[in-house]
Amino acid sequence: MADAKISKSLIKGAKTTENYNGAIEIKHIVILGDSVAYGYGTRGGIAKYLKETFHNSTVTNLGINGLTSNGLVERLRTGNWDKTLASADMVLLNIGGNDLLRGFKGSGAKGLVKQFSNLKKIYRNNLLEIYQHLRGLNEKLLIVQNNLYNSMKKEVQYFGFTNLLFRMWNSAIGEEGIIISRTEPMGKNPSIWLDAIHPNEEGYKMMHELLLKTLASTDISIPTREAATSTKHS
Repeated sequence: MADAKISKSLIKGAKTTENYNGAIEIKHIVILGDSVAYGYGTRGGIAKYLKETFHNSTVTNLGINGLTSNGLVERLRTGNWDKTLASADMVLLNIGGNDLLRGFKGSGAKGLVKQFSNLKKIYRNNLLEIYQHLRGLNEKLLIVQNNLYNSMKKEVQYFGFTNLLFRMWNSAIGEEGIIISRTEPMGKNPSIWLDAIHPNEEGYKMMHELLLKTLASTDISIPTREAATSTKHS
């Protein structure tokens, strides 16, 4: 992998790059979140592709099927993952889809619309606590979060409405120093879905490519471990 850089346009907060001095060596990546983070129904999800790209680094997948942002906050509060997260150089976060899904299953489309504002507020507060917890463990930690894609087929009646809903939901993501990997292009490819929600192998490959594109468009050099080693011996 070529050196990657982190763009201020993808980070909420203009002072972000001041937190990182020079190259960032990625030795340990932790994936945190729901079934999309976990890689449901595939041979490793995005973790598989991260291992191929950063093949001298450790990738730890803490994704859990069905996890909501409330559930993630509760698990972080236990402290059981603190040692693992403190040792990470980068955390890839994918969370929030189940917050919406549970609202829809519990109340239907009309009920979801009625409670959307409150759900989004809860989600935002949970994200702020998650960011704070991660930074409390490692202030130099690179936090990258996938926003939510719309996997609904265009022929479906509510496609336009769900697009708007996802844009509003995604506005809750991020703060100063958080890198946002935008996954919306995935929704335009009908061949990358395992089911109505989860990507298939090709879908995770595309998600990984979008992540690398995000990192490659940035201002901070992030060489892989092997690149850093070769530099030392040159």
